Amino acid sequence: MRRIGIGIIGCGNIARFHAMALKSLEAEGECELIACADLDGEKAATLARDHGIPNHYTDARAVIDHPGIEAIAVCTNPPFHLPATLMATAIGKHTIVEKPMTMDLAEADRAIEATRKANVRFGVIFMRRFWPAALRAHEAIKAGKIGRPISGDFMFKWHRDESYYRDAPWRGTWKGENGAALVNQAVHGIDMYLWLMSAAGPCTSVYGKWANLTHPYIECEDTAVAALRWENGALGVASVSISTTPTLGSRITITGETGATISVLEDPESRMGVNDIWTIPGEEASAASELARAREAKEDHFSPFPICHKWQLQDFLAAIREGRDPLVTGEEGRRSIEFIKAIRESTISGSEVRLPL
Repeated sequence: MRRIGIGIIGCGNIARFHAMALKSLEAEGECELIACADLDGEKAATLARDHGIPNHYTDARAVIDHPGIEAIAVCTNPPFHLPATLMATAIGKHTIVEKPMTMDLAEADRAIEATRKANVRFGVIFMRRFWPAALRAHEAIKAGKIGRPISGDFMFKWHRDESYYRDAPWRGTWKGENGAALVNQAVHGIDMYLWLMSAAGPCTSVYGKWANLTHPYIECEDTAVAALRWENGALGVASVSISTTPTLGSRITITGETGATISVLEDPESRMGVNDIWTIPGEEASAASELARAREAKEDHFSPFPICHKWQLQDFLAAIREGRDPLVTGEEGRRSIEFIKAIRESTISGSEVRLPL
């Protein structure tokens, strides 16, 4: 197996999971984690020291230009996702970026166009797709076990308090991440929701509203709702809040024309998802058994960090070696950005917004 040299751009909290995952893959002979960079030299030095990364810099260009590095993982704040991608792409290097993929839809399109033109691999971190429960649900829908999807619900009820935003003042601002609840917390669920419903064809319309109702210290949304329609006529609803105490988790529920319903539930936050609803005829008992085993699992076994990052980064490395797309492409990362933009446009216009944008 060819080992792929990789570097990390941005050395904050999320970079720790990337480093842990990549060092595990390094031990298995899949890659070599060569360098990291952050504008804050102390953060870069700390990440390098804690995870045995041989080189650390305060300039992203030093990582991107490093002759031994073939790919980069971008773990910066959202405004630098596109610039890092374009810098790497310009010299033929591969990129995987943390969510949200970019600050807006125009940036997403620039990233996709540039990486496709350069024929480099480009991926977006949505590691929750790699949950066994998420993969099981996706395969069941793809195999037609619920028939044609006719409805889908996404309920997201988490909590973020003032200290969370004071800790990183860029959060919840238009300049820092171009949103709050939708782009930072709910985007993982939005991505999975649209992915699971993709058997209904592309989403064709969104009627939505967003508001800031309980977080006066941030600029952007803490609440959002939407009604959706898909190409095959299926309907859906989405409800997002970061004002829920205690939290109620994040659940996606899909019903097919056969009447069968399946779900993926994350509750509490940052615990690996489970299929808590599974009514496909003949599979109810096995699904209930799987759920019981999952709920009895030890907490460390049930944590998605960093194992789900490892699974996604492993797929990204394999995509580089095999010259194929990763399982989560730029086009797929674009869908959640488009959905969020549609909610905002619908809020302004008071009308249904047609997709694609």
